[in-house]
Amino acid sequence: PPSLLPADTDDVEEESRDGGFLGSLLGGNKVEIPASLDGAMAADSSKVVKLRHGELFGVPESSPDFSPLIGGPRRDPVLCEEYSMRSVRVDPTLSVSGNTLKSSNSRTSRHSVGEAAARIALGSVSAADGLDVFLSSQNGKDEVPDETWVEEFGRVEKMLSSGAGAQLFEASFSSVPDVERLADWVATKWAPAVLRTYELAGIRIGARPVYAARAGDGRTEIVWQELDNFETATVGKMIIQVSENGLVATRAAGDASKGFGSISRKPLNGEDVLVRTLADAASQAVEKGLAKKAVVKKERPKKKAQPAPVSSVASSGDVVPEASSTPSLESGPRQAGARRSSQRDRGTRRRKLTPPPDQGGDSGSFQ
Repeated sequence: PPSLLPADTDDVEEESRDGGFLGSLLGGNKVEIPASLDGAMAADSSKVVKLRHGELFGVPESSPDFSPLIGGPRRDPVLCEEYSMRSVRVDPTLSVSGNTLKSSNSRTSRHSVGEAAARIALGSVSAADGLDVFLSSQNGKDEVPDETWVEEFGRVEKMLSSGAGAQLFEASFSSVPDVERLADWVATKWAPAVLRTYELAGIRIGARPVYAARAGDGRTEIVWQELDNFETATVGKMIIQVSENGLVATRAAGDASKGFGSISRKPLNGEDVLVRTLADAASQAVEKGLAKKAVVKKERPKKKAQPAPVSSVASSGDVVPEASSTPSLESGPRQAGARRSSQRDRGTRRRKLTPPPDQGGDSGSFQ
């Protein structure tokens, strides 16, 4: 069974509580109430699928306050977030736990959470026992088809089975017309705009992302630096690799001479903001024509062959051949003895008889 948890909920074992006033009123017997879902499931706790979400938004469609348009119908209608952020993304919690995806940074639609939980419970998506995933909503007005849900959960299981759960982000495209052009856009347009935001530029303690630069074919690196004794030290990096079929972001080591030669096991400051905005960057790349959206192939329903009607001479009795509908010269009413009808007067108007010309008469002038 799936369980819904906020993204910032830690799996901490808590002590069970007693029944309180109700338990003392019913004879003083203590009723232990499990403090966590794992405790309630007891031996089957390893089979629970945990579905984590960010800050919830949206109004249920059953609510009387729900409306797809903000402010009602207008000349220029504006859709609400439930319809403008329909796209979803599913990530393993092991990879996003290092990114500290809290509810204040990531957002999830209530409609998407309910649909994902229903699909897990009904078994329409592949969810192994003990799977722990995180669901976030992205920009997109199209309804999420069944194939996309299957592809997202399949990608998570593939990452966990291959040991790639430590990678920070991955987006798939149908094709990238120009890999270098997309990499230049990430390094010169998208990354500088994100680094100037308050969430990253306002970091005052510890290392923070300072700049982005190209580092090879289709490769961009974002560098984290900190100031120690008035000397800058590179603490870590984020490598964004663009290929012909997608975009992958991974965490890399920093300056080995300053003691940062190994990949940090802890998240870097502001890394969650970059990972969250990378999903928007993938959507912008598709809108700008830098990449083509991955097309999910829909399975066409197979047409069932209709069985031909079965008939037998014995069951139908005497078989009478149908009369031919093609006319012939030997058939018709004249051959059957019918006569042509006589001429009839049409209407009540009488015909005018013209007088015959005079014959042998004197037609001279009057004298």
